[in-house]
Amino acid sequence: MSPATKERLSVDDAQILRLESQVIKGHTGKVLILAPNSAGEPLSVPKLRKRISERMGPYERLSQRVVEPRLGLGRPAWVEADDIDLDWHVAEPAHADPLSDEELRGAIGELLSERLDHTRPLWRLDCLPLTGNRFAIVGRIHHAMADGVSGIKLVAGLLWDLDVETPNPPASAAPTSARAKTAPAKPAAGAAEERILIRLPSALWRELRPGRDTTLDQHIGPSREVAWSTFPLERLKRIGHGSPEKATVNDVVLAVVAGALRRWLPQAGGVARDLKVQIPVCLHAQEEEKKGELGNRDSFMNVDLPIAEPDPQERLRLINVATSARKFDHDADALYAFFHALSRFRPLYKGVTRLTSGPREFALSVSNVPGPRERAVILGHAVEQFCSFAEPADRHALRISVVSMEGELAFGLCSDPDAISNLDLLRGALADSIAELEGAV
Repeated sequence: MSPATKERLSVDDAQILRLESQVIKGHTGKVLILAPNSAGEPLSVPKLRKRISERMGPYERLSQRVVEPRLGLGRPAWVEADDIDLDWHVAEPAHADPLSDEELRGAIGELLSERLDHTRPLWRLDCLPLTGNRFAIVGRIHHAMADGVSGIKLVAGLLWDLDVETPNPPASAAPTSARAKTAPAKPAAGAAEERILIRLPSALWRELRPGRDTTLDQHIGPSREVAWSTFPLERLKRIGHGSPEKATVNDVVLAVVAGALRRWLPQAGGVARDLKVQIPVCLHAQEEEKKGELGNRDSFMNVDLPIAEPDPQERLRLINVATSARKFDHDADALYAFFHALSRFRPLYKGVTRLTSGPREFALSVSNVPGPRERAVILGHAVEQFCSFAEPADRHALRISVVSMEGELAFGLCSDPDAISNLDLLRGALADSIAELEGAV
């Protein structure tokens, strides 16, 4: 793209950019904790900058910034940035003592509370020294630039040493093995459109029925707090395989969250009753993607979490029934087609999306994105932990993001601490919930 060339943001990307406000920053967070190399040395940030400068060419969004249209008419556009200051985009503190793990947690919350600079490309990696010659890379990538699956591909392409395989599934709600086993193959384009129209009424009824008010319905401010916990993927697989319905890993993830919320909500001043969760679904088709192509093509499913159900095995069964029906009927595809058709009528589109984004349509978003199947290595430094954080929204004061790496699942929690606190209690409740499910199957 020449300096004078402008490329308008897609409808999806522009819609995400427009969500920014005084309290919404618009970025996702990726955190990598790196071990010392074989010589016991910490990460060299200058070497990291050199690697990124050598690899960023295929990812054109990394060198583009966003410009608003004149008079605010039309969609914003990507244009080539005049200068890429890698000392800013790959930053390290000038003088900083190594952080403890708890201090790192506070630093991540502070970074996620900061807005990216719109006069520059919308990404930044902050490199923080940790105790034990470890290093943390706290990445912020604007959601208008990349969705969950694209963000993982970007991190892998920029940072990983060679020969680390990163999954590229067409649906990011779960790893490929966790997709519905009974869903029929998608038909050809014309037949698919006809089938979507037929199935749309039932999809809208299932997905957009309002739920009830919850404790998570809180107005948020600009502050952010994070917590995370990592569990062996094999534990969740055994739970799924041991259930009568052979539940998928993604179903088990939702059952773990349901059990954790059942414990945590009364401690947070709420009630342990059912609530609706939204599951983001990435619709990128493998055959459509090119190296370096980013952006968003996302839809969702809304599922009732049976928090009030005391039996953990029955909670898992109910979740499996609900997700299987939605996958079988391709609800995510139907909703994507519906909202994109509606986007041609802007006033109507804004009104409908405002309603469907409300706290009674869903109380909590839970995403699950597959990461590298092998242990990631960056410049000879093994990645000890890899976790993801999604930004809360007004009246959706908590977000849960799950990402995998080499047989581990990291549950990332993000909130505004002035609206939702006690994340340590919720983190502990996740571990208790997995143990409860293991004892029930």
